[in-house]
Amino acid sequence: MTAAGNQGPYAATGRQPSPPWLGALTSGLTFLGAAWLLAYTLLEVPPLEALGAWNYVGIVGLVVVVTLLGKVWHGADYVRPTRTSRV
Repeated sequence: MTAAGNQGPYAATGRQPSPPWLGALTSGLTFLGAAWLLAYTLLEVPPLEALGAWNYVGIVGLVVVVTLLGKVWHGADYVRPTRTSRV
């Protein structure tokens, strides 16, 4: 540890962790996109067949949204264990 304090990739940012629903939303949209892709490519579902190739545009849109949500998400600050923290 330097004189300036904890630095590097695990330095405290002071930001609050993201709300739990943000992680749930990200996970849910990921599974929705996977289910949509599998349903369109493997099953004959009339509403999906009517969209045709536009299904892929919707799936890519979901991938973009999930990626952006992942960039917004922020977990709790990492606390590096010390030698005295062992039980």
